[in-house]
Amino acid sequence: MRAAFEHSLHFARTERRGGIVPIIEHQAVGYALVDAKIAIEATRSLAWRASAAIDARHPAAAELANHSKIFGSETAVRVITDLMRVVGIDSYDDENDPLNGLLQDALALPIFAGGNMGVRRRGLHAMLASPGYDPLAALDRS
Repeated sequence: MRAAFEHSLHFARTERRGGIVPIIEHQAVGYALVDAKIAIEATRSLAWRASAAIDARHPAAAELANHSKIFGSETAVRVITDLMRVVGIDSYDDENDPLNGLLQDALALPIFAGGNMGVRRRGLHAMLASPGYDPLAALDRS
């Protein structure tokens, strides 16, 4: 996502598409870039939180890791697809634009390691159904 964002941001700052101002000056482009950055930071924060929980052997580590895998992989597909709309048809050009390759890589993430549906079912659904599940265990209470 970060590489796709950096590429799209540079494109938006430098490309005019026949207009007099760079396309980043257009509201829809700005919103797309802002939304992508928010999603990237939320994904990164969840991944760091899951990693810290694993390192600390926190009881909610598995839950946070599963959340991070699902949210991160599905968000990557959405964010890169949205950023491809900023660049337009040129984003499908494998030789001059990295977005198509990044999207192909991202599309594998939701099906990797058992797939997100399997992680939801075997990991999270089973956890929620467990009688001892504490829905507040993943909260940072420090």
